[in-house]
Amino acid sequence: MDRNDKEETPAFQVVDKRHFADLDQIDTGTVPAEQPRYPSYVEELRTRMAETERKFQEKKQQIDDEINRTRTRLESDFERKVEREKQKIILPFLEVLDNLQRAVDAATQTGSIDHLLEGVRMTADLFRSKLQAMGVEAIDALNQPFDPNLEQAVGMVKVEDPCRDGVVVEELQSGYSMNGQLLRPAQVRVGKAD
Repeated sequence: MDRNDKEETPAFQVVDKRHFADLDQIDTGTVPAEQPRYPSYVEELRTRMAETERKFQEKKQQIDDEINRTRTRLESDFERKVEREKQKIILPFLEVLDNLQRAVDAATQTGSIDHLLEGVRMTADLFRSKLQAMGVEAIDALNQPFDPNLEQAVGMVKVEDPCRDGVVVEELQSGYSMNGQLLRPAQVRVGKAD
């Protein structure tokens, strides 16, 4: 056999005779998008990872909410402590105001020097205005029904008028409140009808 015989042999050819494959209708121009395919254990790991991420985000949100609540509570506690400290600071000044008021009362009764009296009054008024600027107000107890929440009864006074029974007839020491909270109760004498 010579070489020429080998060249004349037809080339091997495959013909697809499957009835469902029509090679003329296959579109060779577009390539379908490939979806990555993973083994089942990889898919399971991806699902677990997504679930872990979701739980992490939920926990993170819970922690953020707790931090915000704690911050709000701490700020509120701090404000309350500041108010208490203010009250402690102001309490001694009330005694000074009482002494000034006593000096004014004594000067009025004895008829002493007018200038001294006027100066002491001005000092007391100035001190009151400074206290009011800080939220301190005097409790109006005189001729009011006795209120044990605001006043401390140190004595009883007989009164003829039954309408004045249980009413404050004398204020021995003024009471004060600060921003609606009692600083010091007023010391009063209360009327008692027979």
